[in-house]
Amino acid sequence: MLFYENLEEYIHEEREKLERLKQANIPEVGVILEVFGPNDNQDVKKNPGGHSVTQAVERLAIDCHGIEGDRHLGLTRPATPREAPLYLRSRAQIVNRRQLFAVSPYECTLLSQRLDVEVTPQLLGANLLIGREDGGDYCISNLPVNTYLAIAPANAAEPPVPPVATLIHYVQQKGCSRTGKAIAKEYGDASLTKRFVDQAEFERGILCGVEYPVTEPAVLECGQRVFFKFPMGCCY
Repeated sequence: MLFYENLEEYIHEEREKLERLKQANIPEVGVILEVFGPNDNQDVKKNPGGHSVTQAVERLAIDCHGIEGDRHLGLTRPATPREAPLYLRSRAQIVNRRQLFAVSPYECTLLSQRLDVEVTPQLLGANLLIGREDGGDYCISNLPVNTYLAIAPANAAEPPVPPVATLIHYVQQKGCSRTGKAIAKEYGDASLTKRFVDQAEFERGILCGVEYPVTEPAVLECGQRVFFKFPMGCCY
């Protein structure tokens, strides 16, 4: 997790995010275009630079622990260097909200143009490719943090109660060297690692936690609709 230095910096950056959001072309409803599961070798030591790459699957089984068979599965996880400002590595067990990763087609297009190689959702480590129903361009990275993604059947005018599944946008994913190494390995160009980190600052996708279901797994598949819900707060 990255943190702002102070409240003033937070306000400045959030204002810039809101300006980007005005131009973001975020749809009221998205559609799942593709789903991706973990690859067959997720061991960072045995498959360096490739352990995070996903592969196309027909469906994903998820519950509040995350994606069945994925290395991020679990209600909790050890703290890593990402949380270094708050926790020492592996010294603390924290709640796991990094369970599912979503990108939009346009983000893959932008990164491909910037790096001059094809950047696929699989190379980014994505689990869901969520597009607009009209095929227009938008970056899912611009969704406000805490946006709810209510998953519904393909023909639904509104999400059922309860939805097929509910995801909550935890945080925007930034460029990282692990994914950069996967892209560099794919194309045999070591310079792509740093170039990816530099170019993927704001168009990398979002990390989500699974709020629902809890007791029985839900299935995510192509064609399902994604209703974006923007929470105001709670009322009792």
